[in-house]
Amino acid sequence: MAYEFIKFEVSDHVAYITLNNPQKKNPVPNPAKKELIRLFDICDFDDDIRMVVIRGAGGCFSAGGDLNAMRERLEKGERGTRYNCRLGGEMNLRLRNVKKPTLACIEGAIAGAGMSLALSCDFQLAAEDTKCTLAFVNIGYVPDSGATWLVTRAVGTVRATDLFMSGRRFTGRDAADWGLFTEAVPHEELEERLAKYVKKYSHGPTKAYGNIKTLINRCAYSDWAAGTYSEVELQGELEQTEDFREAVFAFFDKRKPEFKGK
Repeated sequence: MAYEFIKFEVSDHVAYITLNNPQKKNPVPNPAKKELIRLFDICDFDDDIRMVVIRGAGGCFSAGGDLNAMRERLEKGERGTRYNCRLGGEMNLRLRNVKKPTLACIEGAIAGAGMSLALSCDFQLAAEDTKCTLAFVNIGYVPDSGATWLVTRAVGTVRATDLFMSGRRFTGRDAADWGLFTEAVPHEELEERLAKYVKKYSHGPTKAYGNIKTLINRCAYSDWAAGTYSEVELQGELEQTEDFREAVFAFFDKRKPEFKGK
């Protein structure tokens, strides 16, 4: 099956899923989310696949949400945020429940919905110099696709509040030090370290790994779906604000947005 936004290949029991729109830094628009959900089903049910690796083409993991699509909706006076947010949550819940080891290999830059996708994996292996941001607030939005739940569980309320409300950048090394990512290594060591993860987890006790994930999910993620529905509700409110409209158009005008709190 051909995919428009995703490159998919299986080699030596490992499924490699690559976000494949490098010209736009691999955003995750709705068509890509649907392709990913389909691929997560395939990875879950194909017994020949024993590990899943997700990365981005062109040396960048993902810029997150598709601002071009947001601008088009604003220009047409259309609404779509609740659907987009709901679909992102469903995608990441599906990824979280794939009963194979999953790893996000992160480099270049990662933001917004791309961060949610990576954090839904079991492991996050990042280059130390990766530019990271939970940039939802920079366009007048709340976190979505499960980010609120994932980040707060990983780093606690104090750090999560700082990262979400400031929208500031941090590095892959910072993320690993805080417990947001599993590990960060110098960029030149990324492929070598990835190969070690692949060797271990693609040839290990796959069924045991899957059941360990199920136990962890039941212990730690049972309220994730409820948190995602809250994101959908509040994101839908913010779609109608003046601040969101201003931020999106300011991005394309290459100027700093002037927020009015409306």
